[in-house]
Amino acid sequence: MTRAPGPSGFDMIRVLLGRRAGPVGMLRDLRERYGDVVRIPVGGTPYFIVSSIEGAKHVLIDNAKNYTKGPVYELLASFLGEGLITADGDHWRKHRRMVQPVLQRERMASFVSVMAEEAAALAERLAEHAKREAVIDIFPEMMDVALRIVARSMLGSEVKGRENEVHHALTFILEHMERVSVSGARVLELLPGGKRLRGLRRVLLDLPTRRNREFREAIRVLDDLIYGVIRARRAAKVPGGNDLVSLLIETRDENGAPMSDKDIRDEVMTMFLAGHETVATGLAWTFQMLAHNTNLVGDLFVESVDALGDRTPTVDDLPSLALAERVFEEAMRLHPPVWRISRLSIAPDVIGGYDVPAESIVVVAPVLIHRDKALWERPDEFDPSRFEKAASAGRSRLAFMPFGAGQRMCIGASFAMAEAQVVISTICRAVLMVPVKDGDPAYEPSVTLRPRGGVPLKMLPMRGTGAS
Repeated sequence: MTRAPGPSGFDMIRVLLGRRAGPVGMLRDLRERYGDVVRIPVGGTPYFIVSSIEGAKHVLIDNAKNYTKGPVYELLASFLGEGLITADGDHWRKHRRMVQPVLQRERMASFVSVMAEEAAALAERLAEHAKREAVIDIFPEMMDVALRIVARSMLGSEVKGRENEVHHALTFILEHMERVSVSGARVLELLPGGKRLRGLRRVLLDLPTRRNREFREAIRVLDDLIYGVIRARRAAKVPGGNDLVSLLIETRDENGAPMSDKDIRDEVMTMFLAGHETVATGLAWTFQMLAHNTNLVGDLFVESVDALGDRTPTVDDLPSLALAERVFEEAMRLHPPVWRISRLSIAPDVIGGYDVPAESIVVVAPVLIHRDKALWERPDEFDPSRFEKAASAGRSRLAFMPFGAGQRMCIGASFAMAEAQVVISTICRAVLMVPVKDGDPAYEPSVTLRPRGGVPLKMLPMRGTGAS
């Protein structure tokens, strides 16, 4: 048996303390010390940090059948239900086949129209701030526009006027889940014998506390809205709707059976999370990067004007907004919203020559792979040109995995990329953002890799075709 290297004794205590203070820094330190497969023995459950593309390929593609979603996804299931993020096995395979066609490019036209409308409204608001050269935290602005886009795309016009209610409910749910995930129960799981306590955090959500009652009320708010839309669509009996609920009502499995109301609710709730927080975080980091690279803003302005003139983008314009796409990709390379991918091994395995026992937690770390010096030249620099076709030739697809990899790669990747292109190209025509602080914000690792303290930037009017 070949045991993977990793911390022990006093070094293990340092690792556990460092995780709370800065998990990303802890992961980087572990890789520097021990290599690209690191074993962390905690609570009777071996944890493995995998930061090589070979290891990622083994876990996510080659031997994916030996890995299921880890305990963190059990916690997410408390409000997502059995959507594509949390489901496994036959249920996941069935729903993947049913949902995937709904998000294909030919169905994207109506979604891009919504993206363009909401991006234009945001650009107009930011332009008003720019007249006063106001300092704005761009992170909540990105959270708001991403939520408006996903809510209208998923539920249609019924969400109009209820955006603030939805935003409050979803924000509370995510914050409460984060509180529970780092609670004392998590500490107990990490102690010797803690393996038996796995799932305790899920039990804590059922206790009759004030915050748990507010958590259940927030879920009820979203459920009432989603189920209300489902009932309205079924009662209307008018096929051809363009929102996700309408499309899922019409879809059928290989036996001709439709989705149940509960199935549709779970997929919509899943898209609320995957299509909101992830994109918003990526966009916030994108504008932080652009604020420190204003020459690119001028290039984005020219690209947008050349491609669109005075009109808003459509789905057919996306190929012409290639720089906006590369800028978003490079921001996600440096600051991947999905910074870790957790799996639970079913049977014993071998990763990178090291034995992995059954029921081990294996964490593939895109946040490390994306800055691997062996894969990327000048890995800490912001350089969107590395995603040009010629520069990408020969690079492993697993060197960059902002949406995961393998059969469980995020089904909404095309939606997210289209949204980013539309938002970036629209805003860069309206305002120039400049930094008010040196350097980048620290990380606030949560479901995504949030910027701690937000992204405060000064808004300036965009004049001419240059950014200076």
